[in-house]
Amino acid sequence: MKKYILLFLVLVLILALPVGCKKDEPQPDPEPRQEQPEEEPPAEVEKEVLLFYPDKANNFLLPEFRKITVDETAAPQEMAEMVIKELIKGTTNNMLKSVISDNTDILSLRLHGSTATIDFSKEFLNNSYSSREKLLQVFSVVNTLSELDIEEVFILIEGEPVTDHYTSLEADMPFIRNDELIPSK
Repeated sequence: MKKYILLFLVLVLILALPVGCKKDEPQPDPEPRQEQPEEEPPAEVEKEVLLFYPDKANNFLLPEFRKITVDETAAPQEMAEMVIKELIKGTTNNMLKSVISDNTDILSLRLHGSTATIDFSKEFLNNSYSSREKLLQVFSVVNTLSELDIEEVFILIEGEPVTDHYTSLEADMPFIRNDELIPSK
C-alpha cells in the first residue's frame, strides 16, 4: 500500500509541475523613452541702463548710459541689483565722479512692489564727504533705481538707516527720485 501512495504522490507531482511552468513568451519591448528636450538657458540680451553720477563740481547728478548683459527672464530684483553693481563700478566719464567706493558690497536688495530696500556694507560711507556729496551719493542710488520704475528707496548700512550715519541729509526715508539734482535741458 505504501508503494501505491508513493506512486500516487510522484504522479501528482509530475502532473503538477508543468502547470506552474510556462513557456517563456517574448516580452513586448518597453516604449522607447522619449528624450526630454534639454531646457535651454534663458537667452541673454543686452540692455541699456541709465546710471547717475555727480559732476566734478558736485552741483548735479548727470546721466551715464551703460550696456549690460542680462538674462531675458531676469526678475526686477535681479535687474536692480545688476544696475547698482554697475553704479558701484564707477564712471568712465572724466566729467563725472564716482561717489561709491568700489569696495562696497550689496548685503541685500529687496523689492516690495515699487519700493526697494537696499543694504550696503559700511564701505558705502565716506565721512570725509561734504553734506552735498553725501546727498549726491544717496541720490545717485535713488535716481538710478527710479529708472527701473522703483518709486521709493530705503538705504541701509549694515542694517541701519543711512540717515543714522549721514545726519546732515536733508531728506527722509523712503527716498524718492530727486529731479532737482538733475539739470534741466
